[in-house]
Amino acid sequence: MNNLRIAVVSDSHDNATNLEKAACIANRQNCSYFFHLGDFVSPFTVWKLKTFKGIIKAVYGNCDNELPELQRTINTMGGDIDKPPMKFDLEGKQVILLHEPYLLDELIKSQETDFIFYGHLHKVDVRKEGKTLVLNPGDSGGWVQKPTFFIVDMDSTAVEKISL
Repeated sequence: MNNLRIAVVSDSHDNATNLEKAACIANRQNCSYFFHLGDFVSPFTVWKLKTFKGIIKAVYGNCDNELPELQRTINTMGGDIDKPPMKFDLEGKQVILLHEPYLLDELIKSQETDFIFYGHLHKVDVRKEGKTLVLNPGDSGGWVQKPTFFIVDMDSTAVEKISL
């Protein structure tokens, strides 16, 4: 990999201002991808990501509404959204995006994945379990805790927590 940087956001819950701030910071930090781990809630919020210069990948959360419109909006921006778990290869690394952590223990135990990103709990989690880096960026909406998100260097596995 060549310094591939990812912005990782979850649980924005219609806080369009914070989502837009995260996209601006991600651009300044030269992020190639923007992962959203569910709970945009309404499609209007997603439009705040239109300034992001990279690729958007997202999963639906339990509070997301108007799923067809969410999908159309993200697809219009060249991104992709799907039901979790979303599994894919990113430059030779196995990545899984989740919202709720219901499969988390099984996925960690399998040791088949390099990165597991999840949301829902509104609580920051950064831990290495064998070869798997497990990350929850917390609550970007700021409804439960101070709003945060991560910038992750996929090569070095360095994780930077950013307050919004």
